[in-house]
Amino acid sequence: MTTEKYCFCELAPLYAIDQLSEEERGWVEQQIVECPDLAEELIGYQLGMTAMAYTVPSLPMDSTLKDRLFDQLELDPAQSTVLPQYSFVSYQAIRSQELNWQPHPTPGVEVAIVHTDEMKREIVGFLRAEPGVHYPLHRHAAIEEIFMLEGDLVVGNEVYGAGDYIRSHPGSTHAPYTIGGCRFFFHTSMDDEYPELVGVSSLT
Repeated sequence: MTTEKYCFCELAPLYAIDQLSEEERGWVEQQIVECPDLAEELIGYQLGMTAMAYTVPSLPMDSTLKDRLFDQLELDPAQSTVLPQYSFVSYQAIRSQELNWQPHPTPGVEVAIVHTDEMKREIVGFLRAEPGVHYPLHRHAAIEEIFMLEGDLVVGNEVYGAGDYIRSHPGSTHAPYTIGGCRFFFHTSMDDEYPELVGVSSLT
């Protein structure tokens, strides 16, 4: 498939469930940059996919399923081997006091990375900045999400505080700053570009 044959309405649902190739994902994100109205359409797909699992009614398991399965395999249920019980870690938790804060190249800024995904080129963590810090100009390689925990963050002409959510689209640029200091949760790309910081291409 060539980019000329791509259709946003066909790829957006697959983007929402993370089933696109890197090239296709990049094409969708470029369309959003060129036409921000498409972001609303994509969010609609993402919300729909999130709710889908809760709209499907649960079905009871057929009580004869096990016996029929053993019949198909020509096995005796009475002699079946009991499988060992395995324990799987279903989530990761990091206590606030366990966050590993590291200095950022920008003076007065520290970051605590809690998750990285090399395949998706994603990075998740926390950032805290002292009063008066101006964060360097940077360009987003993918969507960036920020959830403010405390303090203030000035982006453009808007001031954001605790409880506010900020979403920046691929290709967008900004140089936020804080007046009284801040702390926030972020989800961004490892490939963000920082032209003012020589040799630095991401938060890591």
